[in-house]
Amino acid sequence: MDQEEFEHLSLEEQEQIFHKTSFREKGDLILHSRDPIRLAQSLSQEELYLVTREMDLEERSEILRYASLPQLFFISDIDCWKKDRISAKGFVRWLEVLEEADEQRLLAWLVEMDYETVVSGFRNLIQVIKPETEYPTDEVLGDSPYFTLDERYFILVTEENIEIVRRAIEVLYENHRGRYAAILEGLLGELDYELEEEAYQKRGIRLAERGFPDPETAHHIFRPLSKSEFEKFPRKNGKHFYAEVKDDPNVRAPHYLTFWSEERLFLDEVLLFMREGPREVLEGIEEELAWLSNKLVSCEGIDFASEEKVRRGVNRARSLLSLGLEILSEKDLSRAREVMSERWLEIIFRWGVTSLIDLREKASKIVETHWKGSYKPFLAFLNPPYEQLFRGLFQIVPEYFDISIQGEPEPLRDFRNLQDLSRTQQAILQIERIHEFLSKEFPYLFHRLNLAARQGEHKVSLFSLLGTIFAHFVIQGKVSIEPLSEKEVLSFLKEGFTEKASQKTLSKELKEKFLSYLSPHQERDSMRPFLALALENMEQELARLDPSYGVDSRFIECLHISEKKVHEKSRKPAQSF
Repeated sequence: MDQEEFEHLSLEEQEQIFHKTSFREKGDLILHSRDPIRLAQSLSQEELYLVTREMDLEERSEILRYASLPQLFFISDIDCWKKDRISAKGFVRWLEVLEEADEQRLLAWLVEMDYETVVSGFRNLIQVIKPETEYPTDEVLGDSPYFTLDERYFILVTEENIEIVRRAIEVLYENHRGRYAAILEGLLGELDYELEEEAYQKRGIRLAERGFPDPETAHHIFRPLSKSEFEKFPRKNGKHFYAEVKDDPNVRAPHYLTFWSEERLFLDEVLLFMREGPREVLEGIEEELAWLSNKLVSCEGIDFASEEKVRRGVNRARSLLSLGLEILSEKDLSRAREVMSERWLEIIFRWGVTSLIDLREKASKIVETHWKGSYKPFLAFLNPPYEQLFRGLFQIVPEYFDISIQGEPEPLRDFRNLQDLSRTQQAILQIERIHEFLSKEFPYLFHRLNLAARQGEHKVSLFSLLGTIFAHFVIQGKVSIEPLSEKEVLSFLKEGFTEKASQKTLSKELKEKFLSYLSPHQERDSMRPFLALALENMEQELARLDPSYGVDSRFIECLHISEKKVHEKSRKPAQSF
């Protein structure tokens, strides 16, 4: 839709289209709306920031001319701070944006923003002198640029900032003498650290009201719950936050909660199902979801400089909430609606997190039991996809290994559903069982592997080790981890493969016998895919070799072959059919 068509739509039609567009387009639509104030202020505070964050000074100022004070407070709380300190560069840039937008916006912000923030911001830019005599001497003022509006307060400021700062002070002087004097007196008498600390606390309160706690507090959302803690946690009892404040535009929920949905989750199915019920219940849930998403964003330091970080927080909130909901309801829509209506979303989210922490603990137990807590050699021992899967589990917040993700060195994403959970549980069980088998058959194996890893020796992979064990099993009827001789390799090539239609494959019968040796009967179905994957490379690597020729261990990775038992004189180049 072009700008001319948009301009001729009704306000309701404009607003409907507006909230479905990307952040880049929203700025242009505001400026071509019949009512730009209504459109700008229909955005949540977070959304307006994302709309304007990459604009140049002129465009940003033009949009912020239509912003509400709470929206301006939020944007300045992000732009003017760097961690727990006010940024001089950010503060002066913010004054410049407001000055360019509208002096009334600048005045309103200087008057209504808390005193501590305004004084602390100016302290990084100016020095105030209030001489006892009527006019200070050059010795007092020094060589710094300065100005005075009343010959009572003399304001020293760097040359690069003098025009912006002077106009901001003039706006106060011309319109609000009391605030003007209070700020300059504050610059003269307040203690720097105490004032900025108080400003930081007030900023924290404002952000917390939007669901943005400090990062340390926000990380509590990842603390797992016991079953008793979950049951004892207070319920909603029919009360919904949004129902009490839905007429207040300052608590508007962001539209990007649905705009950024990466894929359809069980959560979306439940929300769609809930549209048939009371609207205020659904509105309450949408507001809770906004707060939950904001808390996830807070875990990374409330960094709105990158849309990607905000998007990641929103999608993590949705994914793990959906996972917790699926677990609690057993994927029953009616039951899920009851859970959403009775339980706070944060506690459902934490139940999803708890299931992931349980997975990580099971994975960590393997490392503690067999590798004495040494994670690096354990991960080096694993082959893809198990290596990436366990790396995902050992993240601060466990992540799911998704082989369908293309172009990433470690294709990890958030867990989204019970299927992700089940597949990962299966993989952990497979690695756990194969470790138990190896420890039972070869008691000192992992001790030696751990020691070799510490000494920087060549690593042994799980699949090549299993390939070697399988080869010994085929040719000797018993298991061994000793490197194979050339003769043994040639024997394995003859006995371990069957040929059909000129295609060689590993003997299904031998694989099944080996699986029986590896696993008790009740676990064979779960271990069968693991063994197939472990032997897949062996089949691809060896099936085309002709046993009538020698083998060259340098080009075989799926088996451990003893170099000292290979006779160079008798070896011929490996041939394939």
